[in-house]
Amino acid sequence: MEFLLMFIVLQRYYIDTARELQRMVGICKAPIIQHFVESITGSTIIRSFGKENQFLSTNNQLMDAYSRPKFYNAGAMEWLCFRMDMLSSLTFAISLIFLINLPTGIIGPGIAGLVVTYGLNLNIMQVTLVTSMCNLENKIISVERILQYLSLPEEAPLSMSEDGLAHNWPSEGEIQLHNLHVKYAPQLPFVLKGLTVTFPGGMKTGIVGRTGSGKSTLIQALFRIMDPTIGQITVDGVDICTIGLHDLRSRLSIIPQDPTMFDGTVRHNLDPLGEYTDNQIWE
Repeated sequence: MEFLLMFIVLQRYYIDTARELQRMVGICKAPIIQHFVESITGSTIIRSFGKENQFLSTNNQLMDAYSRPKFYNAGAMEWLCFRMDMLSSLTFAISLIFLINLPTGIIGPGIAGLVVTYGLNLNIMQVTLVTSMCNLENKIISVERILQYLSLPEEAPLSMSEDGLAHNWPSEGEIQLHNLHVKYAPQLPFVLKGLTVTFPGGMKTGIVGRTGSGKSTLIQALFRIMDPTIGQITVDGVDICTIGLHDLRSRLSIIPQDPTMFDGTVRHNLDPLGEYTDNQIWE
């Protein structure tokens, strides 16, 4: 009974540690897969710019970050198996001493040999049972990560009621920010704080500032890649948070800092949604 209690204590002690290690393994594994897929997809561009060493270095860093918790996870399993082996060997030794010291005639030699034979397999059976239970609990971490992804907040609907939204909206293009506060996550500080400004329509406006001052965040908020935490953005008097994402983004356009060419024809790059004729594209 004492040995059984020791087995249970060791198992619970191991699981508390192995569960967190398995969680860290899953967290460190995802960036490797993502980086590998991106490298394979953009291999032509990577070679053309001579950035092979940079991507290899990043891959090695991600592999190192993944190998650390993976190594400790394997070491924790070996720690458990070693102690299970020791307890099993001790139990088997005590059983042999007990059989040897029994008075003659209490049990037959055949029964004693059978007990010894089953005792030799006790270690294998015990380690298999315990490790299977521990691995099952560790693999539940995958279910936990799926539940985390399922609980992520969804984007706003693509289309909402357009009552009061003119067909030619926006006609003037005037953008107004009213006490705008934006942050990337609830636990992070605000990137834009108390921004109130009006951009007149039909005029060129330059926004300057140091790196991290919120220039790109302002554009992302305009396209509702992230919604304002406090305040509102209006375009020609319409609050952009009251209309659907498709209704908003289909009426806005942006020239990004880095030019991007998509796979396909030049026509597809100019008109990816197929909304214009060939003559309009040539024009």
